[in-house]
Amino acid sequence: MKNGPTISRPWKRVLTGALTCGILLVGGPLPGASAQSHLQPSGSQKIPSASSALCGSLTVWTDATRVPAVNDYAKAHPCVHLTTTVFGYTNGELQTKLGLFNKEGSGWPEVLWDPTTTDAGFLDSPRYNYAVPLNNGLVPQSLIDQWAYNSLSACTYGGKIYCLRNDIGANVLWYNAPLMKQFGYAVPTTWAQYAAIGKEVAAQHPGYVIGTIGDGYAEDIYFWGSGCPSNDLVGTSKVEVDTTAPDCTRVSNMVDPLIKDGSISTLAIFSSDFAKKYGDNNHLLMVVGPTWYGEYVMGADFKPAKHTWGVANPLSWPGFDYTGDVGGGIWQVSSHATAAQQKLGASMVEWVTTAPAYQATAPTYPANKAAAKIWLSTVNASGLFANNPAQVFETSAQEIWPGSSALLFSTDTVWADTVVTGLVAGKTLGSLLKPWGTAISEMAQTFGYQVVNS
Repeated sequence: MKNGPTISRPWKRVLTGALTCGILLVGGPLPGASAQSHLQPSGSQKIPSASSALCGSLTVWTDATRVPAVNDYAKAHPCVHLTTTVFGYTNGELQTKLGLFNKEGSGWPEVLWDPTTTDAGFLDSPRYNYAVPLNNGLVPQSLIDQWAYNSLSACTYGGKIYCLRNDIGANVLWYNAPLMKQFGYAVPTTWAQYAAIGKEVAAQHPGYVIGTIGDGYAEDIYFWGSGCPSNDLVGTSKVEVDTTAPDCTRVSNMVDPLIKDGSISTLAIFSSDFAKKYGDNNHLLMVVGPTWYGEYVMGADFKPAKHTWGVANPLSWPGFDYTGDVGGGIWQVSSHATAAQQKLGASMVEWVTTAPAYQATAPTYPANKAAAKIWLSTVNASGLFANNPAQVFETSAQEIWPGSSALLFSTDTVWADTVVTGLVAGKTLGSLLKPWGTAISEMAQTFGYQVVNS
């Protein structure tokens, strides 16, 4: 879906085979390996979910990782007949398909899963006109209020909520607990403290790093975690882009010296080079990244000893206590469906995002707060963590910054093509801020947005 370096999403790690496009499966539970990664909780907590009394037929598009969710829904709702396509979601294929359906006047699925939250920017737009507002009587406000703070901001336009987030990946601080103890460092709580440790690491422990900025989604970590106005919708067709604002330059002013002294890498964390240089030989001291990093990066790629990785609350800037958000997917209901199908589709979307039968053992952190509490009750069972991450994960989920909007295009692609490419070529982050903003602005104008500065 993106050019250049791309986010290697955690659900790709749990698939046993390649995604298959266009496989049509009719009725009943879908075959497929489960992507579940947590133990079934022993508690008996209940989550309000949609009525199981609704019956009818639905066409559903999903990827292979959410097959267990569709399986579970089908088992719990035997009077709902599902026609399901397992879709690949690559290289803009979804936009192409929906554009074709719009021309033909038919073919839209009644329920759509999209593994990329920022795709809400085009799915909800008049250009594609796919999604129906869910808070116009389809999903009760009492249920919508159960979602993590700001987690539905990417789904919201003009007060209308067009999708429900399934999962979120709020950024936290990951730290190598044995190394931190060995080197005598206290776990930082601010970006300033984090940078100070980086300088000491470069001087006292060369070859070790406190993070990386080489990923195609690093803007989501460093710049969204600083409130940088790089893609903030301030109207239905107006976007604020000011990448030389103080909330942006303070990031480059912090990171550039750390890149120069070698304590922050420009390699992508999923790359084999990063694994060989830092992950496999235990030279990664800290890293700021989403809640799924522990299981799907450190645990899956670096094979650490048990209880190695600690988790701490998101780092803060003075007067700014938000964090970025990487990953997660969305469920939507078609605006082209009949009223009865929209009601049934909304019932399914409610169920798969809240039901303990699925969410309690889902691969990643549920966006619904009640579902997340059950999920958190089992997250520490893997033995990976140096401390129980439940409270940190829950805190970070409530601190997601709302100022990064889902647009008609991928801002991560612009970041990768402009900034990551420049960093690899040896340019400083500070020198790339203005070109980055110019590239976002030009792309936004191409898609019909009016660009304003702060």
